[in-house]
Amino acid sequence: MKTFHLTIASLDKSVFDGFVTRVTVPGSEGEMTILADHVPLISRLSAGTITCTDAAGDHTFAVTHGVLEVGASRATILI
Repeated sequence: MKTFHLTIASLDKSVFDGFVTRVTVPGSEGEMTILADHVPLISRLSAGTITCTDAAGDHTFAVTHGVLEVGASRATILI
């Protein structure tokens, strides 16, 4: 499967930084999964769980709110 670069960061630290095959986030309008080559978008995040998958397996992170930005071959989540 194709990968893309994912960065998850809070105000004081980097939470995750690596290449993933997918990331699932709690969007403000419902859960959504981002794959490589997704169309660009910006979305607010609601309380829930972020799950991303890389070569080592699944990683989960609790979130109360945040913002997702998807661009060419990358996604950035600010929590």
